[in-house]
Formats: sequence, structure tokens, C-alpha cells
Amino acid sequence: MTTGPQRRAAIIGAGMMGRWHADAVRRIGGTVSIVADADPDRAAYLAEEFDAPSTVRIGDALSRQIADVAHVTTPAEEHVYAIRAALESGLHVLAEKPLAPSAAITAELFSIASTKSLLLCPVHQSLFQPGVIKLLRSTQKLGRIRQVAVVICTAGANGGGDADRDALVSEVLPHPLSLATRIVPGGITGTRWHASRAAAGEVQISGAHDGVSISMLISTRGRPTRNILSVTGEIGSMHADLFHGFAFVEQRKLSRVGKIVRPFDVAAGTFRAATINLARRAARREQAFPGLRELVGRFYDAVGSGAAPPISLAETLDVAAERDTIIRALRLEGARI
Repeated sequence: MTTGPQRRAAIIGAGMMGRWHADAVRRIGGTVSIVADADPDRAAYLAEEFDAPSTVRIGDALSRQIADVAHVTTPAEEHVYAIRAALESGLHVLAEKPLAPSAAITAELFSIASTKSLLLCPVHQSLFQPGVIKLLRSTQKLGRIRQVAVVICTAGANGGGDADRDALVSEVLPHPLSLATRIVPGGITGTRWHASRAAAGEVQISGAHDGVSISMLISTRGRPTRNILSVTGEIGSMHADLFHGFAFVEQRKLSRVGKIVRPFDVAAGTFRAATINLARRAARREQAFPGLRELVGRFYDAVGSGAAPPISLAETLDVAAERDTIIRALRLEGARI
């Protein structure tokens, strides 16, 4: 992967994701030129690690004299302000999900970007994991897709109240939706969604689209933490571990012996894929968030070449619109989102 001329990055938000964005920038050959965060100590700590200046004023970091790209990694409720400010300052923007609280506001932000000939892209990094890339290239091995299922158990709301748990569900939703959008033939626009909420932060979502069933379980309490994707087709299945970034195909003809040995096939496939993946990540020194570095690299390539961003406007708006529909359903279930 190349990034053309070295790109300068402004990291807007010095929390955990700001740190991993900065790491990705450095590893693809870019430069962290400034770090901005309302907490001066946090901004200074991250900036020192990347030999960059820091500021508590976002506006001070958003200048074409300082940066080419703004990485928006602030809390979700601050995304719109930071994205709009960066675009108005003439910077390309790579922003954590969700870009905005609704599809309508998302469209407004893209309109600003288009008017200024700037790129805007959400961080749906799961799409760029080696396992998911392998899956997307190998769907023909599965036959006609019949089911897409995602199970996410996250500890991100530990220590928070019920409202925090429900809010985290709304922030996590773009990840499974972005996967389903690419996996389901023709996308997921207009899916008939049903949502049930057993408790705060415990949500089951199901839908059907053109013969494909889609299910998403998002839990802020279930343990161990995990992020699993399964795609079932008429002649085979594929399983992906999204926390670690690997996937394997399960394909065996129907037979009595096949049923008996299936658990061993699955265990062997998991072990083989996990081992290869661990070696790859160790070689790349990729400690967390597989797919993020690949997405950052592709975005910077697009900035340098003038190409389209790695996630299209249409795809981003589809994910935002379906998220809006699901959130409305969850509010009817009592979610405080």
C-alpha cells in the first residue's frame, strides 16, 4: 500500500480511538501534525507519543497550513461539529461512526464535502479486515446467500447507566449494517426490520431482504466479549472473527460422516485461520482494531489520487438510513437513544 506524498493528519479527539488512528497514520507513512482534545493532559500525552503539538481548541488544528486530513475520533455527539468545521477549513475527513445522528444530517455533511471537492468517509473498519475481504471475494463458494448473522458482546458501556448502554448500541449499529450492506446481494435498502430490547443495552434485531435473513445481536452485558459474523449460503458457510480479523469457509457435502466430523472441521478451520492471522498481525505489529490501518491507507491513497473514498456515499447513506429505521423501532421498545 502506498500513500503518495506524505500526508499530514490532525487527530481530533485524543481518546483510545484517537491513539489507534494516530498509530495507523504513522504506520502507513503519514505524519501526525497536531492533536486536539478538550482535555489538555490527554491531548499532550498523545501528542508527545507522536512528536506533535497539541491544543485544546479544535479550530486551531483545522488548518490546511497544518494538516491535509482530519481524523474525527471525538465522542459521537461531537462528530457533526468537528466534521463540519474540518470540511469548512478545507480538510478531508475520516470520521468514527456514526458520522451523524441521522441520515439527513449525514447527507448534509456529504453535500458540504462535495461542494468543496473534499473526501468524507466513515470508519467502518470491519469491511477492510483480511477475513472480511476474503469473504467478500469468496461468496461464490457459498452459493446463494441465505443468512447473515452478527453477534456483538461489548464491554464499552461498563460503568455506565442504562442510557449509556442504549447509546452504545446505537453507536455500534453501523458496523453490522455496513457488513450486511456489502454481503447481501443488492444491499439492504428497504429491509423489513424487527427489534426487541430485553433490557438496556441488550438488543436483538432481525430483518429479511430479497430472500436473505439478517440478524444482529448487540449485548453490552454478555461475556466473553466477542464480535462474530456468520454468512450461510446454500452450498457453504463462512465464519469471521471480527475482533481478530480472520475468517474461514465451511463447506462439506451432506452425509452422516460430515455431520459427525463437522465440529472438528470447524475447530480445525478456526485454529488454522487464527494462527495465520496471529502471525500476520504480529509481523505488522497490529495490536488492535484490524482493518483500521487498511482503511486509513486506502483513504489516504484516494486523497492523493483524487479517487472516490473507500466507502461510497451511497453505501454510507444506506447504512445511515437503515440505522435510523432501527433506532425508531428501538425507541418504541423503550430504548433511551
